[in-house]
Amino acid sequence: MRQAIEDYVSSLGLDAYLVGGAVRDELLGLDSKDADFLVPGLDTEGLRAALAPHGRVEDLVVADRLVGVRLHPRDGRIRRLTRAGIEFAPPRKEVSTGPGRHDFEIVADASLSVEDDMRRRDFTVNAMARRLDTGELVDPLGGRADLEARRLRTVSPQSFREDPLRLVRAL
Repeated sequence: MRQAIEDYVSSLGLDAYLVGGAVRDELLGLDSKDADFLVPGLDTEGLRAALAPHGRVEDLVVADRLVGVRLHPRDGRIRRLTRAGIEFAPPRKEVSTGPGRHDFEIVADASLSVEDDMRRRDFTVNAMARRLDTGELVDPLGGRADLEARRLRTVSPQSFREDPLRLVRAL
């Protein structure tokens, strides 16, 4: 199922990367229903414009913040595989909005590299991306080695202080 979705996304002509849990699960030999795509070089408006000819595009909002878009494809076969749509996001970074550890917002920045986007994630095993057109693994933080060692490591020493829910996700 995910391969059909990846093939479809590849056909859209975007410089797209499969990211996060799907890459981790793939390396573990697990079937993942997760399929989120990172598209460097395009902001949310650019993604919306690039995807609009292929189906209905809606904003993807998390905690009152626009983080990307969701495509509901016109292609009936793909639409049946992705009832909730396919999620696309530009690279993002955390920007401080005050002195507290929770005083930040996540901001899309199309000029960021894939590696920079990976650095804002929770665990190294979730901070990997696979380029769709070449299959190249982008692993700036050693997530693959951590998977092989069965080690769960945060991307940043401040990870649990910044987001205590990461402790729950670790389980």
